[in-house]
Amino acid sequence: MRFAVISDIHSNFMALENALCIVEEQRRGHGIDGIIFLGDYLTDFPYPQNTLRLLDECRAEFPCYFVRGNREDYLIRHRYAPEDGWSYTSSSGSLLYTYENLTKDDLDRFEAMPICLDINPEGAAGITACHGSPKNNKEWIMNRPQLIDKYTADIGGDVLLCGHTHRGGVAEANGKRVIFCPSVGLPQDRNHGSRMLILESNRGSWRYRSVSVDYDKHKMLTEFHRSGLYERAGVWAKCIIRSMFDEHDHAARCVALAWKIAAADGISGGQVLPEKYWEAAASELSLI
Repeated sequence: MRFAVISDIHSNFMALENALCIVEEQRRGHGIDGIIFLGDYLTDFPYPQNTLRLLDECRAEFPCYFVRGNREDYLIRHRYAPEDGWSYTSSSGSLLYTYENLTKDDLDRFEAMPICLDINPEGAAGITACHGSPKNNKEWIMNRPQLIDKYTADIGGDVLLCGHTHRGGVAEANGKRVIFCPSVGLPQDRNHGSRMLILESNRGSWRYRSVSVDYDKHKMLTEFHRSGLYERAGVWAKCIIRSMFDEHDHAARCVALAWKIAAADGISGGQVLPEKYWEAAASELSLI
């Protein structure tokens, strides 16, 4: 029994397409019994409809299992609260661009996805799949032993698969294993590259290996400009592009510094962060 595991695509359709080519090669060679997707399918990269098309094609070829990521939750919340202030700025331009490229059916599909899913393959140990944690798809449990202990005590599967971290890793507690799947779309393992996992059942337990997924980053950079996302998402887009090339989390660093600079001017976290603070932070971090 073998599964491919793909997480955190973030609309990077070029990386996803190459990952699915690898899955097809694996199917012809050793066999693949299905694909487990761990959420954050969209936002950050251009042309989200290309990612959705590839996922639809994948459904037609393989048994697929989907859980919802926190990025899908952002899009769903905007659906019900369009007055939330999203605009074409660094704060929300990437989200708004993605949302405006979705259909009602796309949003319905995301909304129907669970945040946690038990998979019980015949003849193999059970798997529990989630994005962040089984209870909260934005929760970070990597390197947090108390949370790992808590969730492994509660899950139905022998293995807990998590995305969200954009980096790979493994932990064990309560006789169960937690496997963190690296990101295929926006890795942050620092020069390990885009990756997916192959999960294989062996003598009643699950083993995994990481598989490298390559794609043309310079071609993707061209798509940022062609799509208009580069201009619409401001500093955020520049952070994502830099992260695409060097795999550091520049967006998180820039946001944190921008709010620190804004706080000195009395700007609180409850407000939309003015563009000048994004630009000041990006300049200080040499992102622009």
